[in-house]
Amino acid sequence: MKVTNIDLYKYFGWPKPNKYAKGILHGIFFDHDLDDTEMCPKRLHPIMLVIPGGGYHFVSQREANPVALAFLRHGFNAFWLDYSIAPKNKYPTMLVEAMMALTYLYKKAESMHSDPEKITVSGFSAGGHLAGMLASLSEEEKQLFYPYGKCGAHLRSVVLGYPVVMDDTEGVSIRNLAGPEDPNPSRFCITNRDLSAFPPCFIWTTKEDTVVDPTTNAQALKDALDHNGVKCQLVLYPRGVHGLSTGDENTYLDHWEDINIRKEVFGWPELAVEFINSVGGGIKD
Repeated sequence: MKVTNIDLYKYFGWPKPNKYAKGILHGIFFDHDLDDTEMCPKRLHPIMLVIPGGGYHFVSQREANPVALAFLRHGFNAFWLDYSIAPKNKYPTMLVEAMMALTYLYKKAESMHSDPEKITVSGFSAGGHLAGMLASLSEEEKQLFYPYGKCGAHLRSVVLGYPVVMDDTEGVSIRNLAGPEDPNPSRFCITNRDLSAFPPCFIWTTKEDTVVDPTTNAQALKDALDHNGVKCQLVLYPRGVHGLSTGDENTYLDHWEDINIRKEVFGWPELAVEFINSVGGGIKD
């Protein structure tokens, strides 16, 4: 097993928009340099690209490594993206970095003992919004990072946790993404994008989320994907605050007093893996 940290701007020789831009891909992956008695050298692992949330003004560490490790134990080579944030950066910098990450994982799949045809992106809150944009790129957006289109990188499936689709309660996420002067922030609503080619999508959230309303975000996306004939599963847990992440001991917050809530939500990675397997994106097919 190996750990990697890649400066995507440096790897692609792509100019940074400013000195505050990040674009760092972190990962842990199975490799074939193990003894043959321990691991079949011909096995290719699916890839999970995790995009943490943070309202586009920080990158949540609780939704980074812990989520990657949750999928690692299901046989995924797991990576997470440390992307640029407001106020020093705005759209399209974050999206370009997500395209860079997907392109890198696709191009380097063989050397990382991965299957380039089995890449899933998992995003949370504002990271779910970024994942949703990555899964519904317009032809114009694809030109922002031309190596993406040239290499043929694509997603097999999408996993979204309490995703921002329209916006959060205070309207912070989209404002941070677009910048305060943007005249048409509604264009960043995921349901306003072309969803006809959106990959199969697993969504989970909670009824008690007061930060990202489950009806106008998760449910709205489920309805839009259904309308476009995209396979989609929505799991709506009855209880739990925003930002549950994996819901285990690595990610719970001190004020979460009811451990039964965490135990219930803790099962979402297994449900997500079942969904990914059902569309041919897991290690078991």
